[in-house]
Amino acid sequence: MQIWAFRDLLRRPFESLLLGITLTLTVAILGTLLLFPRALHDTLNTLLTSTPSIVLRRLDPTGFCPLPVQSSVQAAENVIGVVSVRPRIWGLVSGPQGPLTMVGILDDRLPEALAGQVTRLPGPGEVIIGFGVLAGQSADTLQLEGKISRQYQIIDRLPQGTSLFTHDLVLMNPEDAGQLIGLDRGYACDLAIDVFHESEQGAILSDLTAAFAWPVACVTRLQSQGLSAGRLNRLRTLVAIAVIPAVLALCLLVAVNTRKSMGRQSDLGIMKAMGWTTGDIVWFQMYRELFVCLPSAAAGICLAFVLVYGPGAGLLADFFLGWTTLPPSLYLEPTGAATVVLEVTALMLVPVIVSAFLPALKGATADVHDMINDAGSR
Repeated sequence: MQIWAFRDLLRRPFESLLLGITLTLTVAILGTLLLFPRALHDTLNTLLTSTPSIVLRRLDPTGFCPLPVQSSVQAAENVIGVVSVRPRIWGLVSGPQGPLTMVGILDDRLPEALAGQVTRLPGPGEVIIGFGVLAGQSADTLQLEGKISRQYQIIDRLPQGTSLFTHDLVLMNPEDAGQLIGLDRGYACDLAIDVFHESEQGAILSDLTAAFAWPVACVTRLQSQGLSAGRLNRLRTLVAIAVIPAVLALCLLVAVNTRKSMGRQSDLGIMKAMGWTTGDIVWFQMYRELFVCLPSAAAGICLAFVLVYGPGAGLLADFFLGWTTLPPSLYLEPTGAATVVLEVTALMLVPVIVSAFLPALKGATADVHDMINDAGSR
């Protein structure tokens, strides 16, 4: 049965090839539109789960301003429920290929996510860079520009496996970091505060605010997750609008294919005259459609994965989000990706099964002589 179905496809090779290419591109577009919001959701969740419970920043009439390290850490540690307090020096600076995230390493302690990833901490005039900072280049120095412009010696590069967190990251000595963003000695940009239980994040905000002698603003991890979820919901709405034409195109494509199959009743009439049963014809039609649709669906899904999780992710990020430089690699969560694959596969197989059944069911009730003499057979 499979051989007959394959030979029937070879009778019309260009038509079968054109159908396969069209299905591949349609599935690739549909899969990409469904995978991209899912990949962003999984990536943001992975990033936010590793962030501090609370980020505290000092306020003045002009907005955020640096806070004194010693008195700020002491005030935060006196609040009941606080487990740890870490002052942070960080900021955005200009690099050779666009803006970069600069982090000064305080107290000779690397972030937990980078433990064991570098051989030594950067000293004065030295930096450790992420995988995407100088992608494709083997330079030994890095030119950074903030409040000052200076060249730094690259002593190490973070592995590609950490690029989800470190794609555009530059680690440097805290003294160099302060000079680069115009921060005085003994001051930090903010405090990273961890609490014992996640439910305590909102409960101690009032105590934290009261513990400081100046106005402060606190943002919890839960608030950040809620803000990110709201932005993703808006993106999903835009993607849903784009998915509708892709689904309609797929349905129209299958409908045209079904109409062509319905017009070839003479072929089915000859099969019935040779002793084929209705069940044999249904399986013949099924195999003929699956020989085209399954490889096309597989190729389309693979292309969608490459566009979302591979080098092509930068094109999607530029189109949907306006990212023009240093697009980070998106996180692949197997369960979520498998759900999208099943959705796309179902959208493909259901119309294919219908297009295989309808011609066979029509032929089951038709006269063999009339089917053979059908004018629209070939």
